[in-house]
Amino acid sequence: MKLATTRRGRFTIILCGLLFLILGTFYAGSLFGRYLMVNYLLFEYPLSTNIKASLWQLLHLDHSYSLAEGAQDRWIARWLMPGKRDGFYADVGSADGTISSDTKLPDELGWKGVCIDPFPAHMEDHTCQVFRQPVFSESGKKVTFRAAGELRGIDLSLGSHKAVAEEGRPVQLVTATLDEILDKAKAPRRIDYIEPRHRGGKPNALRGWSPEKHAVSAFTIETNGEADKREGLREFLESKGYVRVRSWATDDWYVRPELAKRFRFSVERWPRQF
Repeated sequence: MKLATTRRGRFTIILCGLLFLILGTFYAGSLFGRYLMVNYLLFEYPLSTNIKASLWQLLHLDHSYSLAEGAQDRWIARWLMPGKRDGFYADVGSADGTISSDTKLPDELGWKGVCIDPFPAHMEDHTCQVFRQPVFSESGKKVTFRAAGELRGIDLSLGSHKAVAEEGRPVQLVTATLDEILDKAKAPRRIDYIEPRHRGGKPNALRGWSPEKHAVSAFTIETNGEADKREGLREFLESKGYVRVRSWATDDWYVRPELAKRFRFSVERWPRQF
Protein backbone atom coordinates (compact mmCIF):
# COMPACT_ATOMS: atom_id res chain seq x y z
CA MET A 1 0.00 0.00 0.00
CA LYS A 2 2.81 2.36 0.96
CA LEU A 3 4.72 1.44 -2.23
CA ALA A 4 1.67 2.22 -4.40
CA THR A 5 1.24 5.59 -2.71
CA THR A 6 4.89 6.41 -3.29
CA ARG A 7 4.61 5.51 -6.98
CA ARG A 8 1.51 7.67 -7.37
CA GLY A 9 3.35 10.57 -5.73
CA ARG A 10 6.31 10.22 -8.07
CA PHE A 11 4.00 9.96 -11.06
CA THR A 12 2.20 13.15 -9.98
CA ILE A 13 5.51 15.00 -9.59
CA ILE A 14 6.71 13.85 -13.02
CA LEU A 15 3.38 14.77 -14.61
CA CYS A 16 3.43 18.23 -13.05
CA GLY A 17 7.03 18.70 -14.15
CA LEU A 18 6.17 17.76 -17.74
CA LEU A 19 3.17 20.08 -17.68
CA PHE A 20 5.27 23.00 -16.45
CA LEU A 21 7.90 22.18 -19.09
CA ILE A 22 5.30 22.19 -21.85
CA LEU A 23 3.73 25.41 -20.63
CA GLY A 24 7.13 27.04 -20.18
CA THR A 25 8.20 25.98 -23.67
CA PHE A 26 4.95 27.30 -25.13
CA TYR A 27 5.32 30.62 -23.29
CA ALA A 28 8.97 31.04 -24.30
CA GLY A 29 8.11 30.14 -27.87
CA SER A 30 5.24 32.64 -27.96
CA LEU A 31 7.44 35.36 -26.48
CA PHE A 32 10.25 34.58 -28.91
CA GLY A 33 7.79 34.74 -31.81
CA ARG A 34 6.53 38.09 -30.55
CA TYR A 35 10.07 39.48 -30.41
CA LEU A 36 10.74 38.22 -33.94
CA MET A 37 7.63 39.91 -35.33
CA VAL A 38 8.13 43.21 -33.50
CA ASN A 39 11.82 43.40 -34.45
CA TYR A 40 10.96 42.74 -38.08
CA LEU A 41 8.14 45.28 -38.25
CA LEU A 42 9.98 48.04 -36.41
CA PHE A 43 13.60 47.48 -37.40
CA GLU A 44 13.36 45.37 -40.59
CA TYR A 45 16.11 43.09 -39.29
CA PRO A 46 17.30 40.34 -41.66
CA LEU A 47 16.42 36.88 -40.39
CA SER A 48 19.80 35.96 -38.88
CA THR A 49 20.11 39.31 -37.07
CA ASN A 50 16.49 39.08 -35.94
CA ILE A 51 16.94 35.60 -34.47
CA LYS A 52 20.02 36.70 -32.52
CA ALA A 53 18.39 39.93 -31.29
CA SER A 54 15.18 38.15 -30.30
CA LEU A 55 17.06 35.39 -28.49
CA TRP A 56 19.07 37.97 -26.55
CA GLN A 57 15.86 39.69 -25.56
CA LEU A 58 14.32 36.40 -24.48
CA LEU A 59 17.35 35.53 -22.33
CA HIS A 60 17.64 39.11 -21.01
CA LEU A 61 21.14 39.46 -22.45
CA ASP A 62 20.32 42.70 -24.27
CA HIS A 63 21.31 45.32 -21.70
CA SER A 64 20.15 48.21 -23.92
CA TYR A 65 16.57 47.33 -23.06
CA SER A 66 13.79 49.70 -23.98
CA LEU A 67 12.08 51.88 -21.39
CA ALA A 68 9.75 53.36 -23.98
CA GLU A 69 6.26 51.90 -24.34
CA GLY A 70 6.67 51.33 -28.07
CA ALA A 71 10.45 50.79 -28.43
CA GLN A 72 10.90 54.31 -29.81
CA ASP A 73 14.25 54.65 -28.03
CA ARG A 74 15.67 51.46 -29.59
CA TRP A 75 14.33 52.44 -33.00
CA ILE A 76 16.10 55.80 -32.84
CA ALA A 77 19.34 54.88 -31.11
CA ARG A 78 19.90 51.29 -32.26
CA TRP A 79 18.42 51.17 -35.75
CA LEU A 80 17.93 54.61 -37.29
CA MET A 81 21.19 56.08 -35.95
CA PRO A 82 23.27 53.10 -34.76
CA GLY A 83 26.56 53.88 -33.10
CA LYS A 84 25.80 57.57 -32.71
CA ARG A 85 27.24 58.99 -29.49
CA ASP A 86 26.91 62.73 -30.06
CA GLY A 87 23.20 62.97 -30.88
CA PHE A 88 20.83 65.66 -29.68
CA TYR A 89 17.17 65.23 -28.73
CA ALA A 90 14.23 67.29 -27.49
CA ASP A 91 11.81 65.46 -25.20
CA VAL A 92 8.65 67.59 -25.14
CA GLY A 93 6.39 66.56 -22.26
CA SER A 94 9.11 64.39 -20.73
CA ALA A 95 7.07 63.70 -17.55
CA ASP A 96 8.96 60.91 -15.76
CA GLY A 97 12.63 60.50 -16.64
CA THR A 98 12.61 56.76 -16.00
CA ILE A 99 9.11 55.36 -16.41
CA SER A 100 8.18 55.07 -20.10
CA SER A 101 11.01 57.42 -21.06
CA ASP A 102 11.74 57.55 -24.79
CA THR A 103 15.06 59.35 -24.31
CA LYS A 104 16.74 57.52 -21.42
CA LEU A 105 18.53 55.06 -23.74
CA PRO A 106 19.92 57.75 -26.09
CA ASP A 107 20.98 59.66 -22.98
CA GLU A 108 22.89 56.64 -21.68
CA LEU A 109 24.62 56.33 -25.06
CA GLY A 110 26.06 59.82 -24.75
CA TRP A 111 23.40 61.95 -26.43
CA LYS A 112 22.59 65.42 -25.11
CA GLY A 113 19.28 67.18 -25.18
CA VAL A 114 16.48 69.13 -23.57
CA CYS A 115 13.64 67.75 -21.45
CA ILE A 116 10.62 70.03 -21.31
CA ASP A 117 7.86 69.63 -18.74
CA PRO A 118 6.35 71.92 -16.08
CA PHE A 119 6.44 69.08 -13.54
CA PRO A 120 9.34 66.72 -14.37
CA ALA A 121 10.08 63.70 -12.18
CA HIS A 122 13.06 61.38 -11.71
CA MET A 123 15.37 63.33 -13.98
CA GLU A 124 18.44 62.70 -11.81
CA ASP A 125 19.95 60.18 -14.23
CA HIS A 126 19.33 62.32 -17.31
CA THR A 127 21.98 64.67 -18.64
CA CYS A 128 19.44 66.83 -20.48
CA GLN A 129 18.78 70.47 -19.72
CA VAL A 130 15.39 70.63 -17.98
CA PHE A 131 12.93 73.41 -18.85
CA ARG A 132 9.85 73.70 -16.64
CA GLN A 133 7.48 75.38 -19.09
CA PRO A 134 4.50 74.33 -21.18
CA VAL A 135 5.26 74.37 -24.91
CA PHE A 136 2.74 76.01 -27.19
CA SER A 137 2.44 77.52 -30.65
CA GLU A 138 2.79 81.04 -29.24
CA SER A 139 4.98 82.49 -26.52
CA GLY A 140 3.93 84.36 -23.40
CA LYS A 141 0.39 83.04 -23.32
CA LYS A 142 -1.09 82.54 -19.85
CA VAL A 143 -2.67 79.10 -19.70
CA THR A 144 -4.13 76.63 -17.23
CA PHE A 145 -2.00 73.50 -17.02
CA ARG A 146 -3.03 70.22 -15.39
CA ALA A 147 -1.03 67.13 -14.50
CA ALA A 148 -2.55 63.86 -13.28
CA GLY A 149 0.32 61.38 -13.19
CA GLU A 150 1.74 61.08 -16.70
CA LEU A 151 -1.40 62.61 -18.20
CA ARG A 152 -0.86 66.32 -18.49
CA GLY A 153 -1.37 69.29 -20.73
CA ILE A 154 -2.77 72.73 -21.34
CA ASP A 155 -6.51 72.91 -20.68
CA LEU A 156 -7.40 74.20 -24.11
CA SER A 157 -5.59 71.37 -25.89
CA LEU A 158 -6.43 68.34 -23.73
CA GLY A 159 -7.48 65.45 -25.91
CA SER A 160 -8.87 61.97 -25.33
CA HIS A 161 -7.47 61.87 -21.77
CA LYS A 162 -9.17 65.12 -20.81
CA ALA A 163 -11.42 63.58 -18.13
CA VAL A 164 -8.44 62.03 -16.33
CA ALA A 165 -6.09 64.99 -16.77
CA GLU A 166 -8.71 67.35 -15.35
CA GLU A 167 -8.42 65.50 -12.05
CA GLY A 168 -5.04 67.19 -11.66
CA ARG A 169 -4.73 70.47 -9.80
CA PRO A 170 -4.93 73.46 -12.20
CA VAL A 171 -1.85 75.66 -12.28
CA GLN A 172 -1.47 78.97 -14.12
CA LEU A 173 1.64 79.03 -16.30
CA VAL A 174 3.14 81.03 -19.16
CA THR A 175 3.95 79.27 -22.44
CA ALA A 176 7.11 79.21 -24.50
CA THR A 177 7.62 78.05 -28.07
CA LEU A 178 9.86 75.14 -28.95
CA ASP A 179 12.09 77.54 -30.89
CA GLU A 180 12.56 79.69 -27.78
CA ILE A 181 13.57 76.78 -25.60
CA LEU A 182 15.94 75.35 -28.20
CA ASP A 183 17.57 78.78 -28.51
CA LYS A 184 17.94 79.05 -24.71
CA ALA A 185 19.51 75.60 -24.65
CA LYS A 186 21.89 76.59 -27.46
CA ALA A 187 20.72 73.53 -29.36
CA PRO A 188 22.66 72.60 -32.51
CA ARG A 189 21.40 73.41 -35.97
CA ARG A 190 20.78 69.70 -36.60
CA ILE A 191 18.57 67.94 -34.04
CA ASP A 192 18.47 64.16 -34.38
CA TYR A 193 15.22 63.41 -32.59
CA ILE A 194 12.19 65.24 -31.23
CA GLU A 195 9.58 63.38 -29.26
CA PRO A 196 6.49 65.46 -28.50
CA ARG A 197 4.39 63.26 -26.25
CA HIS A 198 0.76 64.28 -26.66
CA ARG A 199 -0.48 62.24 -23.72
CA GLY A 200 -3.16 64.56 -22.48
CA GLY A 201 -2.50 67.34 -24.95
CA LYS A 202 0.40 69.28 -26.55
CA PRO A 203 -0.79 69.00 -30.19
CA ASN A 204 0.39 72.59 -30.76
CA ALA A 205 3.95 72.04 -29.56
CA LEU A 206 5.38 71.65 -33.06
CA ARG A 207 3.61 74.76 -34.34
CA GLY A 208 6.25 76.83 -32.56
CA TRP A 209 9.15 75.06 -34.26
CA SER A 210 10.93 76.49 -37.33
CA PRO A 211 12.64 73.87 -39.56
CA GLU A 212 14.87 76.55 -41.04
CA LYS A 213 16.34 77.18 -37.56
CA HIS A 214 16.57 73.60 -36.34
CA ALA A 215 16.46 70.78 -38.87
CA VAL A 216 15.14 67.60 -37.26
CA SER A 217 15.97 64.10 -38.50
CA ALA A 218 13.17 62.10 -36.87
CA PHE A 219 10.00 62.41 -34.79
CA THR A 220 7.93 59.92 -32.82
CA ILE A 221 4.62 61.57 -32.00
CA GLU A 222 1.97 60.25 -29.66
CA THR A 223 -1.49 61.06 -31.05
CA ASN A 224 -3.59 58.68 -28.89
CA GLY A 225 -5.53 57.56 -31.94
CA GLU A 226 -7.30 60.93 -32.24
CA ALA A 227 -8.03 61.20 -35.96
CA ASP A 228 -8.22 64.99 -36.23
CA LYS A 229 -5.01 65.52 -34.25
CA ARG A 230 -3.22 62.80 -36.21
CA GLU A 231 -4.33 64.16 -39.58
CA GLY A 232 -3.41 67.73 -38.65
CA LEU A 233 0.09 66.69 -37.62
CA ARG A 234 0.49 64.60 -40.77
CA GLU A 235 -0.42 67.54 -42.98
CA PHE A 236 1.89 69.84 -41.03
CA LEU A 237 4.93 67.54 -41.15
CA GLU A 238 4.41 66.45 -44.75
CA SER A 239 4.28 70.12 -45.72
CA LYS A 240 7.77 70.36 -44.22
CA GLY A 241 8.96 67.39 -46.29
CA TYR A 242 8.75 64.62 -43.70
CA VAL A 243 7.61 61.06 -44.42
CA ARG A 244 5.54 58.89 -42.08
CA VAL A 245 7.23 55.48 -41.98
CA ARG A 246 5.61 53.82 -38.97
CA SER A 247 2.30 54.01 -37.13
CA TRP A 248 2.82 51.93 -34.03
CA ALA A 249 0.23 51.67 -31.25
CA THR A 250 -0.67 55.32 -30.53
CA ASP A 251 2.40 56.82 -32.23
CA ASP A 252 3.26 58.08 -35.69
CA TRP A 253 6.94 58.08 -36.65
CA TYR A 254 8.32 60.54 -39.22
CA VAL A 255 11.75 60.95 -40.80
CA ARG A 256 13.44 63.18 -43.33
CA PRO A 257 13.15 62.02 -46.98
CA GLU A 258 16.77 60.83 -47.18
CA LEU A 259 16.19 58.58 -44.15
CA ALA A 260 12.86 57.32 -45.50
CA LYS A 261 14.73 55.63 -48.36
CA ARG A 262 16.14 53.13 -45.87
CA PHE A 263 12.71 51.66 -45.17
CA ARG A 264 11.47 48.82 -47.34
CA PHE A 265 7.87 49.03 -46.10
CA SER A 266 5.61 51.09 -43.85
CA VAL A 267 3.54 49.92 -40.88
CA GLU A 268 0.07 51.31 -40.25
CA ARG A 269 -1.67 51.25 -36.84
CA TRP A 270 -0.17 48.11 -35.33
CA PRO A 271 -1.80 47.49 -31.92
CA ARG A 272 0.12 48.25 -28.70
CA GLN A 273 -0.88 44.97 -27.10
CA PHE A 274 1.02 42.98 -29.71
